[in-house]
This record gives sequence, structure tokens and C-alpha cells, in this order.
Amino acid sequence: MFQYLVKQAAASVLVLLVVVTITFFLIGLAPGGLGLLADPNMDPEVRANILRNLGLDQPLYVQYLNWMGNILQGDLGRSFTFNRPVLDMILERLPATLLLGAAALLITVGIGFSAGVIAARFPNSLLDQVLSFISFVLLATPGFWLGILLIIVFAVMLGWLPAAGMQTVGKPFDIADRLSYLVMPAIVLAAGTTAELMRYTRSSWLEIMNLDYIRTARSKGLAERVVHNKHVLRNALIPILTIFGLFLPRLIGGAAVTETLFAWPGMGSMAVAAAVARDTPLVLGITIFISTAVILSNLLIDVLYSIIDPRIRY
Repeated sequence: MFQYLVKQAAASVLVLLVVVTITFFLIGLAPGGLGLLADPNMDPEVRANILRNLGLDQPLYVQYLNWMGNILQGDLGRSFTFNRPVLDMILERLPATLLLGAAALLITVGIGFSAGVIAARFPNSLLDQVLSFISFVLLATPGFWLGILLIIVFAVMLGWLPAAGMQTVGKPFDIADRLSYLVMPAIVLAAGTTAELMRYTRSSWLEIMNLDYIRTARSKGLAERVVHNKHVLRNALIPILTIFGLFLPRLIGGAAVTETLFAWPGMGSMAVAAAVARDTPLVLGITIFISTAVILSNLLIDVLYSIIDPRIRY
């Protein structure tokens, strides 16, 4: 296991290097200019001084080598737009993104897995058909459209929930207040992955129920509760883990749209603003954090594989 993790870690470093390199050159070669220089009436000398101070007057490959040298020293650079250290800005926004992601993950696992098991326990029943229909609707609904619909219904028409933000301005910390702001973004972020997990869980559960050893367990007179909880559950988790590793990047990617829509002060909305402003250091810093999170999650799932399934050894 240790040797496998070392090899995976080395491969992950290479993957991370490729990702940030491609991102750097895509930003550098994209048409348009720095958001700071968008004013057409800016004095050419001032424009030249800004480019020189930011190091943008050099060839793109030189900029890349300089940036990579700083990265190797643990320096993510300073934001072009805010003139603040990128690391400080990311750490400032990270808790909000983690809170939203954790809430969405809780909804995905709690509702998606439970609904999938229920649908599998009663296949082709009315309940199964209703749950399947709901999952298809959620899969076909764009996140931004669902978010707008929730805002119109629950914030504008009913006034039950706030439309945007993370907390009431000027109000002391209050859990109920925070939760009221968290409900709609978390639902939007979790909607698609919840439906997918439900479909995968149902499919995996039904597939295992038709295996020979399950039939043998039933023929021995074991109660259905024992069959499902002891024999099916553990084996059903294996294929579910496979697709669960794909959910984290989906949650992070969806967070950019969700956070922007609900003005949630997380890394996703900051990434969108940085991309629009062509704030290269900030975009690259966020890319490094997100890529690292995805890589670590995949390593964690590999470890969980060996714990859940004793047949798997690295």
C-alpha cells in the first residue's frame, strides 16, 4: 500500500504540473487583455508601466518560468486585480466553499444513497417509479435554472429564504441565519449529483441482489434485513465509490456557477471574477488548490477500496 501511494503521489505531481501549465498558457494566449487595462482612455505610458511592474511585458514562456520558480518556493504570487497575496485570498474564501461543499455532499449522500436503496428494495413499484422520475428531472435541469427558480419561489414570492449572500449584514453570528442562506445554494449544488448517486445505487444494489451468493443466503432462510444490511450493503459500496470519486470535481465545478448565482463568498465566485479580469496568479492559485483537492480525494478513495473490499490489495 505504501509503495502504491508513493507512486500515485509522484504521478499526481506530474498531473498537477500539466494542469497548471495548460491553464497558464490558455490564459496567456486567450484574446483580450488584463482587466486593469480595459479603459481605452488610459495613458499609453501608464499602461506600459503597469505591464512592466506585473512582468507582463516579457515573453509568455519567461512569465511561465518566473511564475514556476516562485511556485517552487511556495509563493503563489499577488493578485493583479486586488494586489494581495493569492494564498491569503484563497484561505479567506476557502471556509465558505468548504461549508457549501460539505452541505451539498451531505445532501448527496444522505438523500441520494437512501433513495437509491429504497428504490432497489421495491423495484418497479410506484415508489420506485416516482423516485426515478424525480432523478431524471433533476439530471435534466441545469443548475443555474434551478437556482433562479428557487430564488423566485422561496425568496421573492414566499419570502422564506434570503436570495443571496452568506449572512445578514450587521447581524451577530447565528446558526439559523447562516442555515437560511445555505439551504438554496446547497440544494442547487447537490441536485445533479444526488440524482446520479440515486441511479447508481439502485443499479448496483439490484445487480448484487441477483448474484448467486445472495440467492443462497435467501435460500438458507436469512431475513431480508440481514441479507440487505450484511451481504448487499458492503458489496454495493464498491461500484458506488468508483463514481463517488467523480463527484468532488463536479461539486467544485458547479460551485463556481452556484456561488456566483447566490453571491456566495467562496472560491468559485472568486474564480469566475478572476477569470473575467484575466487575473492570472489568482486563477492559477485556485486551479492548484482545486486540482490538489481532486487528486487527494482520488487517493482517499483508493485507500477506501482496500478497506471495503479485502480482495483489493495494492
